[in-house]
Amino acid sequence: MTYSPDMKNVLFIVYYFPPMGGSGVQRPLKFVKYLREFGWNPIILCPEPGAYHTFDQSLNSEFESLNITTHRVQGNTPLHYGGTRSIQLPSAVDNFLRKISTFFWLPDNKKGWIRSGYERALEIIESEDIDLIYATAAPYSNLLLAAELKKSTGKKTVMDLRDEWLESHLIKYPTPYHRKKMADIEQETLEEADLITVINDSYKDSFGKRYPGSDIRVVNQGFDPEDFEVEVTDTEDVETLSILYSGLFYGDRTPDLFFKSVMELKSEQPELMKGVVFEFQGGLDEIVRHKIAQFGLISDIIDHGYLDHDKAVKNVATADGLWLMIGHQQNAEHVTVGKMFEYFGSKKPILGLVPEGISMKLLQEYGVSYLANPNQKDEIKKALGNLINDIKEDKLPEVNQNFIDRYNRKKITKDLASVFNEISS
Repeated sequence: MTYSPDMKNVLFIVYYFPPMGGSGVQRPLKFVKYLREFGWNPIILCPEPGAYHTFDQSLNSEFESLNITTHRVQGNTPLHYGGTRSIQLPSAVDNFLRKISTFFWLPDNKKGWIRSGYERALEIIESEDIDLIYATAAPYSNLLLAAELKKSTGKKTVMDLRDEWLESHLIKYPTPYHRKKMADIEQETLEEADLITVINDSYKDSFGKRYPGSDIRVVNQGFDPEDFEVEVTDTEDVETLSILYSGLFYGDRTPDLFFKSVMELKSEQPELMKGVVFEFQGGLDEIVRHKIAQFGLISDIIDHGYLDHDKAVKNVATADGLWLMIGHQQNAEHVTVGKMFEYFGSKKPILGLVPEGISMKLLQEYGVSYLANPNQKDEIKKALGNLINDIKEDKLPEVNQNFIDRYNRKKITKDLASVFNEISS
């Protein structure tokens, strides 16, 4: 939808945005895509991309087709020296840098862009008749920027959290001092928000306990039905059954027990496993590739590497089954990952290796899920065997269409626009 003068303007503060790729880009991009349909014109403020592991041409093309005003400023972070470029670090190096980053930079190593973002934001607010400020995290530095703008301008401000903050499963504090410092930063920042949005009920409860006086709303993750309007050619080998994993492995999210389950099923039930292949998209690091060889599964694996989003969605739409995993990391019971909602949009059966918590609840409600504890090999083997058998025997349960419809990105953007209308009136 094109811009109309009767629309309200929202300053949209993001860090992960096209041409960057990855799951963190999709939520803000899809909001930007649909907000004009509900009376809000987004004006983007973000840093130059800098060094990043994935760039996505399909997401960038989608954004450019929207003709949205975009202001990019100097990033001034350790990742911006040397300009925009793709960078791939070995897993050990990446993990080490994450640890030292938390030691030296709080809330994160993106805080260098706050000053340049603040100066440009003041110019935009003065020239563009901004009605509302919206900032999405991670990185949490985006919210610090929004808080400073709220103090300076008094503009109504919405802060969006795609993850926990103080209790994030992705943050390991090197000392009690660092945790206390982060708690102080979180409190000082979120207290400036007129309204906080989070992606699930678990996060709402968690933040609500720390900030009982705050207005906190759930604005879900989702999928864009237009992404699934892909032409699927029937060229697949009918003797092949494909199980697809989208995303990365890191931290406590490792495929070791899954690979061991596959190896044992191949030995114990060779007829069941005949023709089954396991596809991966997102990029397998050297550690995972070594484990594939170690378990003797090289001939059973197809590694697509990182794919642009349009190609990745097509693979999701054409796979026979999908595999989701959330490890037993800190506060895993609160975690929902973006790819799960695209899995829902595909209406395909899902092997969910997830702990008790919000993700298991959603997968159960979806209706065609095969669930197992990610730390219990026998459960994984049983669930995987049942999934493969039901696909081959055409005995899959029905998906819950009413449940799926709740996670339509367009509907979710309408929910966000309603929040904007409420606090700006």
